[in-house]
Amino acid sequence: MPAIILSSLENMHKIYSCLILLLLPFGVFAANVDVTANPPSGTYYSPVYITLTPTDSRAKTFYSFKPDWYPQDAFLYTKPILLKHSSPFIYFSIISTDNESKIKQNNYILEYSSFIRFESGYTSGSGKANIVLTNSGSENVNIGFWQVHSESDGKVIPEGTIIAPWMKYSVSLNYTGNSSLVLRSPDGEEKDILIPNHTENIFPKKQTVTTKIVPRKIISTAETTTQVIENTSVPVIKSSTPETPIIQESAPLDINQIVKVSAQESGQKSPNPLYLVVILAISLGGGTVQWYLRNRNK
Repeated sequence: MPAIILSSLENMHKIYSCLILLLLPFGVFAANVDVTANPPSGTYYSPVYITLTPTDSRAKTFYSFKPDWYPQDAFLYTKPILLKHSSPFIYFSIISTDNESKIKQNNYILEYSSFIRFESGYTSGSGKANIVLTNSGSENVNIGFWQVHSESDGKVIPEGTIIAPWMKYSVSLNYTGNSSLVLRSPDGEEKDILIPNHTENIFPKKQTVTTKIVPRKIISTAETTTQVIENTSVPVIKSSTPETPIIQESAPLDINQIVKVSAQESGQKSPNPLYLVVILAISLGGGTVQWYLRNRNK
């Protein structure tokens, strides 16, 4: 009987020993926290958000972008991390000094399209520059977080903005002077340069034109009318026809009318006898010359 009991105890001890050996690894490794990163390592063509997920909610997770990092270089993870440039990514989780994950590393390569370019740009009188971007490639391009910079301003294109092939996207920003505009990808790489055109006012200012009126002397002819523009230096005659103007004969002079007008202009109540004699002599001389010319032409 004692031998049977002793044999049973030995058998139970072996069974317990086997169970302990089987369960011990599970107990040890179950205490160690782990962490995963999403998305995994790879090449991407737009900025990515990295999400770290530990296996235990009590764990604190840290990350760094330096492969040869030190604990003081690590950042505490609190929300998804926006990555805009190629970089190694180191991360781990810890609950205590006896319970921490392995230190892991992912490698992210970010490549940005070379088909996003300035198409045109012009400035307005309000100190603004209006810029047009275009996609000259054959695939959709996510231009979220791309940047357009001027000397005095900068614009970041909203996250998730997509340009289809040969489509356009407009940007407006403050602009002064004649400096260049620069297009940069999210990682800061310079992709294109543009000097915008300066637009002029479509509606020009109203101009005032001053016209000087020159008196003209009209000579009446039998067939046409000839205008003579008087000039103080050289008289210029513009004629509508090459024919020689026919000078009409003047009517006989009214001596009494001439004397009357001259007296009124001079302010005299009665004509001066000597003045009358002079006028009479001039009239007789003019009449004699006209009579002579008519008889001579005949």
